[in-house]
Amino acid sequence: MIFRRSAQPDSAQQEANQSIAPSPAAGASDVCGEALRLLSGQGLPPTPENYELAYTAVSLPRSLTARAVDAIVMSGGTISADEAEHLSKALRAEQLAKNHEEPQERAQLRLEALRVSEATAKVRQQTNSFGRTLGEGLDRMAPEGAPVRDLIASMIEHVSETEQKLSAASRTIDTLREEIEAARGDAARDALTGIPNRRGLEAAVAALPGSGQHSLAICDIDRFKRVNDLYGHVVGDRVLKLVAASLVESCKPHLVGRWGGEEFMVLMASTNPSEGKAIIEKALADLGERNVKLRATDEPLGRISFSAGVAAFAGNDCQAATQEADALLYQAKEAGRAAVFSA
Repeated sequence: MIFRRSAQPDSAQQEANQSIAPSPAAGASDVCGEALRLLSGQGLPPTPENYELAYTAVSLPRSLTARAVDAIVMSGGTISADEAEHLSKALRAEQLAKNHEEPQERAQLRLEALRVSEATAKVRQQTNSFGRTLGEGLDRMAPEGAPVRDLIASMIEHVSETEQKLSAASRTIDTLREEIEAARGDAARDALTGIPNRRGLEAAVAALPGSGQHSLAICDIDRFKRVNDLYGHVVGDRVLKLVAASLVESCKPHLVGRWGGEEFMVLMASTNPSEGKAIIEKALADLGERNVKLRATDEPLGRISFSAGVAAFAGNDCQAATQEADALLYQAKEAGRAAVFSA
């Protein structure tokens, strides 16, 4: 990571503006010294927030925050106090995102990446316009203006180099935004089945209009523990993926997610419990028609089924409906399984 000043630096400043990434053998004290040297070179006070930002930039040059810093300074100049504050916020949001905490903080990180991307695009547009203006002036110049022509040609070359650097920075930021969006999507998706997890389902409920009637179903695979005990977790995982795929196919266009363990939720917007029950009963019948065999021996695994409860809710608060559907689910279990009960 390289930091540059807009003014001509002296020899000490030139040393401070060189690559700050420590060698692999560098110890903690070396990193601390490099971080302080970075702050001094950028004219930033060694506050706790600024020091944490500099320490991260030195010790983790491939981190999202460090790469965002690179993109900001690519056009020259120092990091201002406002930029340092924005980057410190992004750093804290990045750390929270890694721990899968507080979606709002991850949204702030995406906002910071977008801000940097927009700033880079603006500078690119300005330098591109400047280059065109110089080029037009160069074409109109007489031969006797050779010294001035040479100067302008040199300036155009410099602008071209700057545009190339900014283009590279823009591509880096675009990649950064894609990675952040991918990380955000992964946090709301079940790794085994590929469908939304509880976090993703809760986000979908929160996005529903504040008014309107909807329904949801909680579906629990029947005798799933027996499958795990008899055939192992590898077969159990295959059953989970099979049920997930079957529910998604049967319940289109409604959202299916993994609620937890062997439980799935089907979120049916603008659907009453009677309509929802019919949808889930069809999904249960579709699942029962699937021919499931053990991969190793080709032995039939038997009919896979689930029990389900369906309940209604209004707006974007489904807590009471979830509890009601769960209670109806257990009534279906007690009634003999492979059944759908509704409110």
